[in-house]
Amino acid sequence: MEFHGINIIAALLAALGFMVVGFLWYGPLFGKTWMKLHGWTEDDFKGQNMAPVLVQGVINALITAIGMALVFHWTSVDSILDALHIAFVLWIAFSATTQALAFIYERQKLGLTLIHFGNQLVGFLLAAVILALF
Repeated sequence: MEFHGINIIAALLAALGFMVVGFLWYGPLFGKTWMKLHGWTEDDFKGQNMAPVLVQGVINALITAIGMALVFHWTSVDSILDALHIAFVLWIAFSATTQALAFIYERQKLGLTLIHFGNQLVGFLLAAVILALF
């Protein structure tokens, strides 16, 4: 099922990949460090309705996955290596530089910036592989 040259199923799976990476990254892998760097505890999240946050996250992941799929279509990506290369360039040029602004202007702690960098980089690379396989 294609739309404007992109495989919709692949884009949905890539968005799911972003969500899974985020769940793991901000959960079992770096969740405690992320919360500590923010000065939060688990009690800060008790009783909160996380559904709106998750919906926003899904929308963000879909937009990113569809954008990547379009770039891959426009550049005629035909291998996983090409997809990884372009995904890295997209990450460094758009995601990392945008995230770096929080460190530069908001004085975000370096540890938080690095956690966010890692999440986005792994998400971009996983999405690239998923998109390249379809």
